[in-house]
Amino acid sequence: MRALCSGIVLLLSTAAAHAAPFDGATAMNCKIETVMICSDPSACTRGTAATALLPPVLNVDVPRRMLSGDKAGRTVKIVSVGHGPGRLVLHGEEIELSGTAWNMVVDQKSGAMAGAVLPYNGGFLVFGTCAER
Repeated sequence: MRALCSGIVLLLSTAAAHAAPFDGATAMNCKIETVMICSDPSACTRGTAATALLPPVLNVDVPRRMLSGDKAGRTVKIVSVGHGPGRLVLHGEEIELSGTAWNMVVDQKSGAMAGAVLPYNGGFLVFGTCAER
């Protein structure tokens, strides 16, 4: 009986060790499922990554501080990384090309993701789910 209990504890601890929390320690892929596209404060429409001209999956590499995923192979630097209660918080800027700022918040347990992209005029709210890469 003692051996059986020890085996169960070992299996549970091994499963817990392999369950990667979304804390930014490893790279992840974040699928954009829904986008709210706002052209001004009074006009927002629901869309997809394609309608907002965003990549459908973002490659989020916190250790390398890089966000990628578009077909052209462009990358965006993650400027800051923070941790709130159970959340990974990322911020980035693209100053030279477009003057765009973005933020992303990922639930560390579930991988649920919400983000905002703020170009010069209008903006996007994105919602999706992150998974291990």
